Amino acid sequence: MYKVYQVQNGDTIERVAQLFHTSPETLRKLNGMTGSMMLRPGSFIIVPTEEENLFDTYIVQKGDNMYAIARNYNVDYDMLLELNGLDRDDYIYPDQEILIPKKGVNMYRVKEGDTVSSVVDNLNTNYEELSKQNKNLFLMPGQILFYL
Repeated sequence: MYKVYQVQNGDTIERVAQLFHTSPETLRKLNGMTGSMMLRPGSFIIVPTEEENLFDTYIVQKGDNMYAIARNYNVDYDMLLELNGLDRDDYIYPDQEILIPKKGVNMYRVKEGDTVSSVVDNLNTNYEELSKQNKNLFLMPGQILFYL
């Protein structure tokens, strides 16, 4: 499970990772952070909770590409890229870890003007299920929501 965390003054990726019992690399992947991107106080990031994990990891093998990985795991190519902080023209490398949504886990990117009601209707779910998978529903454009 994941939730949204508001970055506080003095937070670093390492401190937040320690706070949520995860690794800085996992936080970077979940939030599409590359290189030495810094956390900004007041911004929001996705952090894992210690509940059910919605993702598996895949170790990239020589000759792999994201399109083939998406097809192999039957996940949406663009969402797989986004989940891993990658663009269509980015390269992947052997031994790189890729997050793969577990079977039955879907992702939705919040759009401008979305409301909880419209998202629930669009995803054919209910508020309780959506909030259970996402804990905090800020509905900020660009936020990724997970649902089963």
